[in-house]
Parts: sequence; C-alpha cells; structure tokens
Amino acid sequence: MNTASVVISTYDNSRLKYLHNILKAWLTQASEVILCDCSCGKFRTTLPITHIQFNQDLGNKTRHAASLLTSNDFIIKADDDVMPKPGLIHDLHEGWLEVGGGVVGLLGRTFEGESYISQTTSYRANSIDSPKRVDFVGITTFTPRNYIAFDLKGCLNPIEDLFWQMKCFPGIPKWVVPTTNFELLPEAENASEALYKNTRAQKIRQNFYREYYLEHYK
Repeated sequence: MNTASVVISTYDNSRLKYLHNILKAWLTQASEVILCDCSCGKFRTTLPITHIQFNQDLGNKTRHAASLLTSNDFIIKADDDVMPKPGLIHDLHEGWLEVGGGVVGLLGRTFEGESYISQTTSYRANSIDSPKRVDFVGITTFTPRNYIAFDLKGCLNPIEDLFWQMKCFPGIPKWVVPTTNFELLPEAENASEALYKNTRAQKIRQNFYREYYLEHYK
C-alpha cells in the first residue's frame, strides 16, 4: 500500500540491535518511514528514511508529533519492538476497510471498570479470527491522518496513547483486526514488565485512565 507512512520512536538501547532490520522491513511495504530517535546519537543508518534525532528521551510524544509531518493518507504509529512481516500493512488496511474506518491496531483493550490493569480485557491481532471492537488500540496503529492532529500540551510519556484515544478522540471507533504478519521481539514483553514494575508510571497511567474512563466511557 503506497499511501501509508510509518512513524517509529526509539530510545531503549536494548532494542537498537534490531532497529535496522525493522526499518528495512517497513521500507518494503511503506513509501515513507520516519524514525524519531531519542537514543542520543547511538543509532546510525544509511537507509532511505527520515531520521529525526533528539537530545533526550521524549517518548512517543515525538512519534505523534512527527506523524503530522507525513505526506500520505494513512499513518502507522509503530513500536520499535515490532517486526513487520510481508503483508502487514495490507492486512491493516483491509481490516480498516472491513470495519468501516476508525483506528485499527495489533493490540486492544475493552474498558470494563475503573482499573486499567484488572478491569480491561485485551486482544491481540494474531490470536483472533475476526475484528474485535475495543476501546483502545496499541503496539502498532493504523489511522487516517485526520485522527492525528491535537495539542500535545499536558501529554506525559506514560499516557501518550491514552491521551490520544481517551481524551482527544474517545468517540472514534477502535478495532483490533486479525493478522499474523508481525512478530513481537523479546523486548516487547520486557517493556511491558518494566512498565508494570514502574510504580510512578503505573500511577500516572491509572489516574489518567480512571479520569477519562469516568468522563467518556462509564
């Protein structure tokens, strides 16, 4: 699909060893790839991407801001620990068409209460055989560009994805669509575990989730 741009952010040194191959894999499917590099100069590449370097870890806020600089009709916000396989963008686009628009992704959660950890049910694209309507999508998301523009003021790193979907666009339909054309690298599980053990980040995320769950979803 030649009308999709891919935007990735990176800052975790443990993932840089995979990054060249991940970018190369995306380039076989997308006409534009942008890397928001918060590794403080630790990554170099000659691949034909747009490589934006930052002096500090600004998290996925940089990825979202850079999405506004893309030139295509659809934007894929991808984590740097997801390896795309051939056909992934095709599957995301076909899934988006099937559900009639909105935002689609590889991981999703339905909101069933005030606790983000214990009162949500999660779905993954490689373990379903039909689209699942959810309240939140992540890991890798596929969206038309009109759902990207918003003011990032007040957006903290631990809640960038929730800030986007729960505060700015709570009414947009969100779906996990089936595909097996991706691989989660070991660092993906490590990152989830690290976030789970980071009590400060979890508190920020839980407080934000509860506020906007009560406002828009209960």
